[in-house]
Amino acid sequence: MPKQVMPFSDFLAEAGAEHQNFINQLHVYLKENDCVAKIREAANGYVVSYVHKPTSRTVANYVFRKKMPMLRVYADNILSYEDVVMRWPSTMKDTIRKGGNCSRLIDPSACNSRCLKGFDFVLEGERQQKCRCHMSFTFFLNDESKPYLLEIMEREMQARK
Repeated sequence: MPKQVMPFSDFLAEAGAEHQNFINQLHVYLKENDCVAKIREAANGYVVSYVHKPTSRTVANYVFRKKMPMLRVYADNILSYEDVVMRWPSTMKDTIRKGGNCSRLIDPSACNSRCLKGFDFVLEGERQQKCRCHMSFTFFLNDESKPYLLEIMEREMQARK
C-alpha cells in the first residue's frame, strides 16, 4: 500500500519547534529555486524530498533518525564548492568520512547500473568516494550544522542553474 502524502505543517510539528525556522527558511529557498517538496510518512517519521523540477533530480531530503530530523544533501556538484566543506566543523567532516563508500565509483560492476554514482571529491587531502544514500551527507539539525547546511544548499542550487 503506498504511503499517504502528508501536509508540510505535520512534518514541521514533528520536527520540533527548535528546527522550524531553519526548515521554513530552506523550504522557501528551495521552492524559489524550482524545487517541489514531496512529503510522506515513513516508519521513523516523515520523509520530505525536494525535487529540482528542471532536472527531476532530488537535491535534498529530510529523514528522521532517533526521532530527530536530519537533512540529506545530494551534493552532485561538490567539486564546485569543496571550499565550503573545508570550512565545516570537524564533527560534520567526520559524518562525511563515516558515510558509506560508493561501490559504483570504486568498481562500476559492483552496483546496479541504474544507480546514480556518488560523490568523488577531496576532503582535507584525502580522496572521498561517497555513496549518495548511505549517510555521507546526512546531518542532524543542530545549531552548529544549520548555517553550513544552508550554505551548501545555496551553493548546490547555484551550481545546478
